[in-house]
Amino acid sequence: MSVHARQVPPAGHGEVLCEPRFEEWDATARANAAAAAGWPSALAALRAEARAEALDRAAAYSESIGSSAAKREAGGLIVATGHQPTLFHPGVWVKHLLIQRFAETYGATGIDVVVDTDAAGRVELTVPCLEPEVRTCGIPLVDAPAQAAYVQVPAPGPDERSAFRAAGMAALSRLPAPALGRHFDAFCDALDASAPGVSDAGSLVTAARRRYERAAGTDYLELPVSVQARGAAFRRFAAGYLADAEAVRSAMNAALGAYRARTGTRSLAQPFPDLARDGGVTEAPFWVLVDGRRAAAGVDDHGSLCADGVPMLHLGGSAEEASAALARHDVLLAPKAIVLTLFERLFVADLFVHGTGGGRYDRVTDEFIRAYHGIEPPAYAVASMTLLLPLGGRLTTDAEVSALEERLNRCTHNPDRMLGEIEFDSIEEREAAEALATRKKELVEAIAVAGADRKELGREIRETNQALASAIEPVRREIAAELETVRAARAACAVLTDRTYPFCLWDPREVMDKVR
Repeated sequence: MSVHARQVPPAGHGEVLCEPRFEEWDATARANAAAAAGWPSALAALRAEARAEALDRAAAYSESIGSSAAKREAGGLIVATGHQPTLFHPGVWVKHLLIQRFAETYGATGIDVVVDTDAAGRVELTVPCLEPEVRTCGIPLVDAPAQAAYVQVPAPGPDERSAFRAAGMAALSRLPAPALGRHFDAFCDALDASAPGVSDAGSLVTAARRRYERAAGTDYLELPVSVQARGAAFRRFAAGYLADAEAVRSAMNAALGAYRARTGTRSLAQPFPDLARDGGVTEAPFWVLVDGRRAAAGVDDHGSLCADGVPMLHLGGSAEEASAALARHDVLLAPKAIVLTLFERLFVADLFVHGTGGGRYDRVTDEFIRAYHGIEPPAYAVASMTLLLPLGGRLTTDAEVSALEERLNRCTHNPDRMLGEIEFDSIEEREAAEALATRKKELVEAIAVAGADRKELGREIRETNQALASAIEPVRREIAAELETVRAARAACAVLTDRTYPFCLWDPREVMDKVR
């Protein structure tokens, strides 16, 4: 039996989480590579093809966006990570910088898998706003239609980028940290410089991030899922799942069920919904990107690939025929989360680096790999980081709020326990309050005696307690006002010490220094 502690991001500014320790990553990657060499021939052949294809496609894409990336030897180790092309926080960014360090240290190839097939939604700069109250403000760069993937959304044009820069600079100018504006302005320069060479929103954000990182000397490769998914290796992999859709669905749902049972998760939507079987269509763990949106992929009883239940092309009777059909029609079939990391871990990387969230849900992936592929899943690493904006301010803790809440509660329900904390204006007032406290104590003792008139004594206790509460009402009001102030300070503190502000508010050299 094994028990796993839930991995959480580090709490302190500048702290980096690595599990296992970075010094163990090389041994872990080499152990994974050695285990893969003993896999069944079909899996081993697909892995060899997928690795070579990933290196070629990542190198070509990286060059196309102007990244200073260097393709290394195909026979070496590959370390990978991935995320959506958003303005993510340093806890995500550190994964990219750690694979850079790994590549430099061990002569490996680092690949960032850009998940540009996820729904884009709103890509925005988030910043603290101090007026009229402290809160988080969002300034959009991209506001995509529902269900449109990053790769399906046009890159924002000059007017949109200009408005983004102006609004961001205005918001940052109100903060007592001029460096934040300088970093953001440099990132906006990178957006403008990258725009001529890209067409979609995901590529623009990726290209701008890599241009922004140049000061830190990164040269790992970028590989969008939309590029990888059009390769022969991925299509062969996906076709195998489509041809065996019901068995895949059964194994996936069993893995999800086991995860929920182990973790006490009650919601059937967590960590992901089960794959469905509805109207003669078996849901597959993929999206079909079609008509500017993502549609759920499925296979009907006639062997056709369906998008949101609607047949779109016949796959044939075998995995080989399905692969040929996907290529012939240039179908962009994008993996859902579990299958995405499964493909990278099994067929591309020797070591995959997750964040804390991905590290949790990939235990489902491990279950599925064992059940469906019949092999022991490769080990993965988990990394994160916490950076806080240099805004100062007093730290208000939950403990301070709880202490005041408890005092306020005593004022109402146990006012006799507050007398030691109160200064009365006169001796007479204190003596009257102490007399009430003494009487309450006598009544409480009396009600515990066998045969006591509990109804009458209870009424008298309530009346005595109410008289005490009335006597200290000014104190109760003072505590209530202080509690309101402290709660507001805690809310402001949560905004000012949020660890999820975008990477473009920090100098990449500063962050790289923390991982080297």
